Amino acid sequence: MRQRLVPAALGAGLLASLVTGITHPTDATAAITTSVTYPTPASGAWTVTGQGYGHGYGLSQWGAQSRAVAGQDHRRILADYYPGTTVGTRADRTLRVQLSRFAGNEVYLEAENQPLWIGDGTAKVPAGQRLQVTWDGSALVLTAWAPGWVKVWSQRWTTIPTVTTIVGGPGNGIWVERVDGSGNLYPGSISFPLSSPVTPVNNVGLEEYLLGVVPRESPAWFATEALKAQAVAARSYTLSTLKPASSPYDICDSESCQVYAGIRSHTASGAVTELQSASTTAAVRATAGEIREYQGAAAFTQFSSSNGGWSATGSKPYLAAREDPWSSPAGKVPQDTVARWTAQLPVATVAANCPNGGALRSMTVTRRTGDGVWGGRVLELVLRCSTGDKTLAGTSVARFGSTLKSSWWTVVPGGSADITAYWRAAGGDASVLGRPTSDVFALPQVEGSYQNFERGAVYWSPRSGVHAVRGAIRDAWGRLGWENSALAFPSTDERPLALRGGAFQQFLGGSLYWSPATGAHEVRGAIRDRWGALGWETGYLGYPTSDERRLAAGAYATFEGGSVYWSRATGAHAVRGAIRDAWGRTGWEDGVLGYPVTDELKLSGGAFTAFAGGSVYWSPATGAHVVRGAIRDAWGAQGWETGRLGYPTSDERAVAGGRRSDFQGGSITWTQSGGAVVTYS
Repeated sequence: MRQRLVPAALGAGLLASLVTGITHPTDATAAITTSVTYPTPASGAWTVTGQGYGHGYGLSQWGAQSRAVAGQDHRRILADYYPGTTVGTRADRTLRVQLSRFAGNEVYLEAENQPLWIGDGTAKVPAGQRLQVTWDGSALVLTAWAPGWVKVWSQRWTTIPTVTTIVGGPGNGIWVERVDGSGNLYPGSISFPLSSPVTPVNNVGLEEYLLGVVPRESPAWFATEALKAQAVAARSYTLSTLKPASSPYDICDSESCQVYAGIRSHTASGAVTELQSASTTAAVRATAGEIREYQGAAAFTQFSSSNGGWSATGSKPYLAAREDPWSSPAGKVPQDTVARWTAQLPVATVAANCPNGGALRSMTVTRRTGDGVWGGRVLELVLRCSTGDKTLAGTSVARFGSTLKSSWWTVVPGGSADITAYWRAAGGDASVLGRPTSDVFALPQVEGSYQNFERGAVYWSPRSGVHAVRGAIRDAWGRLGWENSALAFPSTDERPLALRGGAFQQFLGGSLYWSPATGAHEVRGAIRDRWGALGWETGYLGYPTSDERRLAAGAYATFEGGSVYWSRATGAHAVRGAIRDAWGRTGWEDGVLGYPVTDELKLSGGAFTAFAGGSVYWSPATGAHVVRGAIRDAWGAQGWETGRLGYPTSDERAVAGGRRSDFQGGSITWTQSGGAVVTYS
C-alpha cells in the first residue's frame, strides 16, 4: 500500500528575514471572497498547513537559492523578483544604525586591548576598563569603571557623545554590552542620542554594515549567486528606507528593518560566536555599490524567507503578485522546509481576539488574495464569539503574531468522516476494499485526505468528493504522481465496461482505462475528447496502450488501433494503419508533414489523412503514399483520386532538376523553372 511521510519538522531555516520591511498592504486586485468556516476543535487547536515564511514581498530567499542552484546569476534573480527595476550603483557612505537590542537603563562599552575615546578625545577609558552610559532624566551620564567595579570617573553629557577607539577616526571595533557582560562587537564608532531608554547608535560604513547583515538574513552555505542577490537587495533596501537627517538614526538593527548584529558576539560567560562568514563577506564585496533602481532611486527591495510559490502584492509597482515556481513545494530545493509547512493554531490564540474576553465558537476565512492554492493568502477572517463577531483584516493579522509562518494557510481538511461513511456504505470489512490499514491522513501538497485499505484506498477532496481507487487503475494513477499528477483526484468510482471485461475511472483531470490485454493508461484533455468522438474503446482505436506522452510541440497517446496526436495549432486527430506507417517513414511530427490536421477520412476505394505539410493517401491497390506541395496541388486540379491520375503509387522523390510523384494514371514532375507538369501514362 502507498505510504505517506509525516510532514518534516521545521528546520532552522533562514536566520531572521521573516518580516523585512514594515509595509503590510491588506488588499490585492485579485482578492476573492470566500466563506470557509472552521468550528473550534475539541483538541484545542487546528492543524494548519501553509506555504512560505514571512510577508512574501519581493525576493524569496529560498527561491533565490533554488534559482542559483539551477544556474541563474544574481542579476537575473533580482530582475525576476523586482520586475521593472534596473542595475544601479551607489558610493559607500556612513550609516547611523540604531542598536535596539541593547536599549535599556544602562549600556556598557569596551574595546579589546586599546582605549576608548569620547568626543574630541578629551575623555578616555583605558584598555581593560568599561564605559557605562545611563540617563539621569536630562543628560547622559558616562562613567568609567576599572575591574572590580572601581569607579574611575563620571561625566554628564548634554550633547551627543561619540565613542571610538581612534581619535577622529572610525575606530577598530567596540564591544557594546549589557550589565551581565554579554554583547556584540561592532565596527566604526558608537554614539548615544540624548533620550531614554539609553540606545546606542553604530556609525558605520554602508559596505561594512552589510557584512553584518547578509549572514543574518541568509545562511552562509547558500549558493554564491543567492548570497550576492541578498547583498544587493539588502543594500538597496537600506538606501530606500533611510530616515531623515533629523532622526537620531538612519536604520534599525531588528526585523522591522534588517537584522544587523555586527562582527561577533559573546555570552556573559565569555563564549564567543563569529557572526560573519567568508561566503557572505565575499558576496558583499563582489557586489560592492550595486543596487536595484526604479526611476532613478534605490528600489524598496523587500524580501522574506519564502513566498511559498507566489509573491505578495506590495506597495510598489515592482512588488507585484506573481507565481514563483522556484519557491513552490514542487520547485524548491530539498533543504527548504518552509515552502510547505504544518503547524498548530491554538484556539486560545485566536480567541484572544474575541470582544470582551468572549469564547470563540468558529473561525471563518472570508477573503483571500486570489493567488495560488486555497485561494492565496488570508486577507480577512471573521471570528464568531459568544460576545459577538470580530473581523480581523490584513495579512499580518492573519499570522496571529508569529504563531503561523505566513498568512498563506488553510486548516487541514477533515475528510475523515466522509471516508469512513463511504467505506461503511460499501460494506465495511466485507467490502471490496477490505479492512482499513491506516488512519486518515491529510495530503501534504493539495487540499484533501486519504485512507489505505487492504485492497485499495479512499480519497477525498473538496472538489471531487470521496471515491475509492484500487487495483491496476490505482497503480497507474500512482505511477503518474497520484493527486499531484495532471489527473488530480478521482471523481467517480471504478466502473466496468462491456468490451473484453475492461474498466475505467474518471478523475478531475481525465480518465484511466484498463483492459486485461492493454493494462491501465491515462487519457485526458483534447486527446481524450477526440478518442471519445471516435467511439471510446468500442471505436476503431480500441483501448489506450500508453499514457499521454509529451512531444516538443504537442502530445500523443497510442491505442490498440492507432494513435491520437495533438498540438496547439492543429488540435487532436487520430492516425492509424498504413497511413500512420507512411507518416512515420517521413519522421512523424518532426518530418515534412508535421502534425495531422484531420482524422482518417474515407474515400471511394481508399482513405486519406491531411497533415500540416501535406497528405497521405491509401488504397488497397496502391498502399499509402505522401503527396504534398505543388505536386499535391496539381494532382488536386486533376480531380484528386477520382481524376485520370488516380491514387499515388509512390512518395515524392528527387529526380534530375526537381521532384516527382507517380500515380496510377501517370506522374507529376516539378521543377523550379517549369513548375508541376502532369504526364499521363
